Amino acid sequence: MISIVSTAVRQDLVPVTARWRWQAFFKEETSLDEMLRLEEECASNDDLMPTVLVMLDDEKPVGMIALCLDDLEGRPELNPWLAGVYVDHAHRGKGYALRLIEALEALARREGISRLSLYTSSSVGLYRKAGWAQIETFVRDGNEYSIMQKNLSLN
Repeated sequence: MISIVSTAVRQDLVPVTARWRWQAFFKEETSLDEMLRLEEECASNDDLMPTVLVMLDDEKPVGMIALCLDDLEGRPELNPWLAGVYVDHAHRGKGYALRLIEALEALARREGISRLSLYTSSSVGLYRKAGWAQIETFVRDGNEYSIMQKNLSLN
């Protein structure tokens, strides 16, 4: 059975989300210990942002996604952000990323958020499939990224 929970509710999942986030996005920039500290801080925060959602398949963590502020340095006008989408390698190809995206969008709508932004270097097709529009591209450290947005009030 698939379920989606926040790390605020299931703080026991923090070591998993910290490891995933570090391996996928921050391995070159920070230590795993620092990432664990940041994930613990996020999970114990009562504010909406940041929120980390974890997908469980029969209580086993298989993926994650986050709602946050200031995901792209210097672009606060694009807040808030969908960020950190990750599905464990053994569970890819099952539509879990789309389900995580839908769950985060539903959370944002319930909280009165009318628009979300994200940026990606490799998953434009996934987000287009989920109804997101590419609004801009930029190059950083030799990699091209797409900024995408979704107006939640139209859905």
